[in-house]
Amino acid sequence: MIRRFSLLAATAGMLMAMPAHASRISPMTAEKFGKICTSKSGGAICDAYISGIADAGALATLNGKAEGDAGAVSGFCVPDDASTASMREHVVSWLRAHRDVWDKPVGKGVFAALHESYPCSGGGSK
Repeated sequence: MIRRFSLLAATAGMLMAMPAHASRISPMTAEKFGKICTSKSGGAICDAYISGIADAGALATLNGKAEGDAGAVSGFCVPDDASTASMREHVVSWLRAHRDVWDKPVGKGVFAALHESYPCSGGGSK
């Protein structure tokens, strides 16, 4: 038990030591993601990824506000009653209409699709 705690503490310490600008973006392309989303077996994977991006955007805004940044702006404002299936429809439709992002990282394409599909009212803040 103590060994597990020590391992967790060491891992947490390493993560905290990482510079704030360090970030990882999936190398998957938006085109490949679109193919997954429209395949018979890919709906659940697609929904999970889109939900993750939506959650990350919402949590980043909440974190900014918690850190005292009253001007923290959401990239998108997905209504509480939006289903993952409807978000998938918006994202897939947007990706089909924006072939110029197909060779870009999937996160950028999904973020842009959510941004355009679910704009925030009141100047973009939630």
